[in-house]
Amino acid sequence: MIALSLLLAAAVAQDTAYFQQHVDYRIEARLDESSEVLNGRLQLQYRNHAPQRIDTLWFHLHLNAFRPNSSWARRELEFNERRFTNLGADEHAFERVHHVSVGGVAVTPVYPGAPDSTVMGVPLPRPIEPGGSAVVDIVWDARPSTLPRRQGRQGRHYDFAQWYPRIAVYDRDGWAVQPLMPQGEFYGEFGDYDVTIDVAADQVMGATGVPVDGDPGWAVAAARPDAQPQMRGNAYPARAAARLGLLPRHAADGRKQVRWRAERVHHFAWTTNPEYIYEGGMHRDIAVHVLYRPGDTGWADGVVVDRTVAALGWFEGVFGPYPWPQMTNVHRIEGGGTEFPMMVMNGSESEGLILHEVGHNFVHGVLANNEWREGWLDEGFASFLTNWAHEEAGRGVNWDGSMNAVVRLEQSGRTQPVGLASADFRDPGTYSAMTYSKPSLIFRMLRWLVGDEAFRAALRSYYAQHSLQHVTESDLRTAFNASSPGSLDWFFDQWIHTTGTLDYGVGDVSTRQTEDGQWVTSVEVVRDGEIWMPVDIQVGDTVQRLTSREQRQTVTITTASRPATVTLDPDRILIDLDPANNVKAVPGR
Repeated sequence: MIALSLLLAAAVAQDTAYFQQHVDYRIEARLDESSEVLNGRLQLQYRNHAPQRIDTLWFHLHLNAFRPNSSWARRELEFNERRFTNLGADEHAFERVHHVSVGGVAVTPVYPGAPDSTVMGVPLPRPIEPGGSAVVDIVWDARPSTLPRRQGRQGRHYDFAQWYPRIAVYDRDGWAVQPLMPQGEFYGEFGDYDVTIDVAADQVMGATGVPVDGDPGWAVAAARPDAQPQMRGNAYPARAAARLGLLPRHAADGRKQVRWRAERVHHFAWTTNPEYIYEGGMHRDIAVHVLYRPGDTGWADGVVVDRTVAALGWFEGVFGPYPWPQMTNVHRIEGGGTEFPMMVMNGSESEGLILHEVGHNFVHGVLANNEWREGWLDEGFASFLTNWAHEEAGRGVNWDGSMNAVVRLEQSGRTQPVGLASADFRDPGTYSAMTYSKPSLIFRMLRWLVGDEAFRAALRSYYAQHSLQHVTESDLRTAFNASSPGSLDWFFDQWIHTTGTLDYGVGDVSTRQTEDGQWVTSVEVVRDGEIWMPVDIQVGDTVQRLTSREQRQTVTITTASRPATVTLDPDRILIDLDPANNVKAVPGR
């Protein structure tokens, strides 16, 4: 792995006030299916809103992860996984930069992590002062791998999820750059994209953004010929097309050029397949586009359109308005799913998968956290939100399955703090449990702790204050502290940043009947472990919440009839190390 100190040596932010850089991409690209290579040229205007001058711009070349000898491949070898190590010369992905100039001056890029080349530095002929800008021109080639992983190619189907030199984020902590690794995902700078792609004329395309010129092929590919796709090409103010010199003014015979626009997004992905079938719909004024393949009966007849529309509506109800003009949902080559602004690439029509990935357009797309530094803040959040949506719809949610898996890991002593950077988890299994499963349970505990109304208020505030910005745990904490009667720092400190455990248990229990016929039950409640949480106690049909931080406390509860059992945490909300000692029969029956 490239040492962060090496990559951040060029500039480290000293001012803690929030700022956000701005980037403006203009891209021309041509896909040659005979060679399976995309040729690209981009022009990037970079405006420096930081209080420091910048003397090097850093880019990610993420396709270079999916090849032998990358940091990704070498990390997988530690776990006897050779899937990218074994790819041949015609199979692996690449992203090869051929020329870079800044303000018309040719420069030589640097690759400090070689042989890994997922991180590229562009030394500037002149530093960019605060408030200043620079224009970077890059010529490159790109090819996805035959083995799909967040990108891929198969026959004439191409998923270009990672494909262009992507400027890294410069934030309060300096340059956020690291090699792309199996554990961890992405972090992008917000900006505007104007992308023209030249492909074979019969290709059907989907992308981040809206098509403003050219034909993506939706009308011809429509499942219902009478349904007119909602292009939303007028979503942005008119702008003259970029002419970077890679593409001819008019497409050659048998080819077409489609120009796409996207604004206030931190990534641009696209896909193309001549066999795609198109279905569309609307959510308010948001166009929904679905592209699936022949034989995808589960996607057809508006099923995925309806699920995507419903997901957008549900998340808007939780957070607030979706800020972009469209959402595209495509059946990609790989299973599972990956999110991009205005686009989700899914391996199935699963309702849960669609909810999860559309949810990421809110928690990561709009609220743009650093996924490899605080992966739980979007993956664990999206996992919780997916289950919450299922709950509200009356569908079964297997919280116990997640809880049992996390408790087993806790009992084994092999947990790591949820707040670790993704690459620092010891293995992929621990990363998954600590980034997806446990944080989902933590968010559930937080909802229970503050109550539904305060929880919703905090989420609405978090979204309203930080939409289309980079967010951190601190921003989420602030929103919850503002919506709660007291500080919740203790909650985040212990559940996100420690491996402390919690184990409530029922100690001595006794009960007696009073003269008026009621029953008074005395219960000793014991708490072991380093972590504290309130806990509900149920005696008979009566439930009471205990908020004492004492490790031993005795409570008395009066019930109309003689109780049979005493139960701590009856709804099994808490991550409790030994749930078996949470239930005890009342003696004497």
